[in-house]
Amino acid sequence: MLFIPCGYVFAMNVKDILTGKNFYPVFQPIVSLHSGEVYGYEAFSRTEKNVFSGSIERLFQKAEEQSCIWELDKLCRKNAIKMARRLGLKRKLFLNISPASLHEKTFKEGFTQKQLRKYFVETHSIVVEINEHFPSGDEKKLEETVAYYRSQHYRVAVDGAGAAYSGLKRICNIDPEFIKLDMEIIRGIGTDTVKQEMVRSLAEFCTSVGSGLIAKGIETAEELETLLALGVQYGQGFFLGRPQRLLAKTTPEAYAQILRFRQKRTAAAKTEKQPDVKPAAEIPVKKDKKPDAGAAEIRIQESGDFETEGEIPDGGKSRPVSGLCVPGVTFFPDAKITDALELFRENEKCSLIPVVDAGKTVLGILPRRSLLDSFGSQYGYSLYSRKRAEDMMTTEFLAVDADEPVEKAAALATARSEKTLYDPIVIVSGKKYLGIVTVKDLLDSIVNVEVMDRTKEISRKNRLLRQQQAMNERDLHMAEMVQKSFYPAKAPAGGGWECAFLFQPMASVSGDVYDFYCDDSGQFCGAALFDVSGHGVASGLVGILSKYLAAQAFSGSRKKDLSACLGKFNSALTKAKGMVENYLTGAVIRVNKQAVEYVNAGHTDVLVKNGNAPGKSTVSVLGGENGNFRGSFLGIPDFPEEWKTVRTEAVKGTTLLLYSDCLTESRNLAGDELGTERLKEIFSRTPDGSAQDTLAFLKDIFDAYTEAVPLRDDLTVIVLKYTGTDGGEKRPQ
Repeated sequence: MLFIPCGYVFAMNVKDILTGKNFYPVFQPIVSLHSGEVYGYEAFSRTEKNVFSGSIERLFQKAEEQSCIWELDKLCRKNAIKMARRLGLKRKLFLNISPASLHEKTFKEGFTQKQLRKYFVETHSIVVEINEHFPSGDEKKLEETVAYYRSQHYRVAVDGAGAAYSGLKRICNIDPEFIKLDMEIIRGIGTDTVKQEMVRSLAEFCTSVGSGLIAKGIETAEELETLLALGVQYGQGFFLGRPQRLLAKTTPEAYAQILRFRQKRTAAAKTEKQPDVKPAAEIPVKKDKKPDAGAAEIRIQESGDFETEGEIPDGGKSRPVSGLCVPGVTFFPDAKITDALELFRENEKCSLIPVVDAGKTVLGILPRRSLLDSFGSQYGYSLYSRKRAEDMMTTEFLAVDADEPVEKAAALATARSEKTLYDPIVIVSGKKYLGIVTVKDLLDSIVNVEVMDRTKEISRKNRLLRQQQAMNERDLHMAEMVQKSFYPAKAPAGGGWECAFLFQPMASVSGDVYDFYCDDSGQFCGAALFDVSGHGVASGLVGILSKYLAAQAFSGSRKKDLSACLGKFNSALTKAKGMVENYLTGAVIRVNKQAVEYVNAGHTDVLVKNGNAPGKSTVSVLGGENGNFRGSFLGIPDFPEEWKTVRTEAVKGTTLLLYSDCLTESRNLAGDELGTERLKEIFSRTPDGSAQDTLAFLKDIFDAYTEAVPLRDDLTVIVLKYTGTDGGEKRPQ
């Protein structure tokens, strides 16, 4: 949090700050509580302390007063998108909208979309976040804005769920892809059963309608453990990762805790038919507002409430609140207060006792919280033990008529102060006591109506979805076969070099691209490794196109500088893929006997091990540790071409290691990444032998290090070893 000198913010001119390069973005990870990996990043804005040292919220307040909030909001989003692109963000980017910006004439003219086109960021990777400060009277404006963003294929998140009934109403109206829990709900959730039940209900609701529930403000291991057990799908907070200028990973402590929780649940599922608490599943976020029918279908069939082909019971909208009330326990005014204390101590779920007279008129209430606080003080028992219920009851309480609709009762309940927000409400009929209703039951009822409506729609589409899924599986299998037919199945040799490679896609189709190049006589003369942004069929198809174009550029530029060869490939790729938004990183090696040329386009470093000395050998980064040779990404229009060719000489036994980032970013059960330094240490100890022997050694160590942790990305490793002999097998034609 930033701090501000007293009074400074009120004297400054915000427009003076906007004219300088004073803002910079930071990114906080949003973590999947199913896998422990980063799902996306929320962008926040910060400013240099010598320019403005107050909180960014106060700066926005002042900008609104000076009628320049649109300019400030625009600058923050521009900086976030620009920096995310430079950092090579491959995950979701959450961007906040200032409510005041929606009233600007230029808002719908697509400033954000213009920036995305400029920096070649995919629209479906952006999540527009509506915060809890959005004025409740502007719901129509909000719905219009959400509809606009949806038409541009953005995703939508609602922040601050659970803070008020209006927030729940907003969720139902705009149907967001993500729902963020207010951080006040997270504080103390480990010991607050009311909060736990509320979060559990929202998690089940999100699972049913295909939204992702994000718990923000997670600061302790205890809070994370509770949220895992309640079925929350995503988390955000200091315990998972602090906002930083770079794209941080999940903290090792949180990653290991999530992994342990999942393993325990998997083991428990094998011995129990049905766990008490359903584990969280990483919900596939809806695309263009199509519900996650697959997940919902499974849930319906498991519940056994009804068949997917049959009729679905009416959710019962606007039913009276009396249908939810339970009798509860009542006291007469002259009842001993110690009896109430004993009741609260023996029954943890009892949170309120109504005090009624002989005619069942409610005179007041005894809240559990206030009574335990009174007796918990130093002299509490001595002061209060002789008192009666009428002496300690609270006469200010919420009573609702039995005929009032559930929605109105919920609005009244959640409009109370934070101190009494979660107290049950008293239900009366003609001023006579009827029972009590908990806040959880109220919210469950509202959520249930929405779930039933959505389930009805989902059930009609299940059969079509199953057919579509079968077609998708066939298409994926076909794409996998096509990709494998395009990529080399066997490593070449010759020209004094041995080659070996490992290609292990995370799923059916890989975003990694590898290839080997040979001269006119069939002798090995080069290799390339590219990583296409994204996953799935789209990145696989771009990979196939890239392999073909890279081979053409390589063979047609043998006498040119290798950086010129890469530039030729980049121009051809950018033109050929048109508006397809995937981009590439890559490393290309060209050899001529012992002469080695190398260019890097934003890819992981190439490691080099020199000689065949027994024991530990020296390993270094090809081109140097400072990385000043590394250029920009490939396939992005109008991006500067800054690649530099690195040249070196190999000696007998020199070994080059090319790899995708999966090799160094994979984690063990403790949550620690393998990392570049550990990889260097392992590579330095590879025994003398062939390139294939070196690859096998590296793979064995990698498998042992990541044992029991599933692969989270495509893995490709290439080993090139200079033998000093020209013999070798030619590449198959």
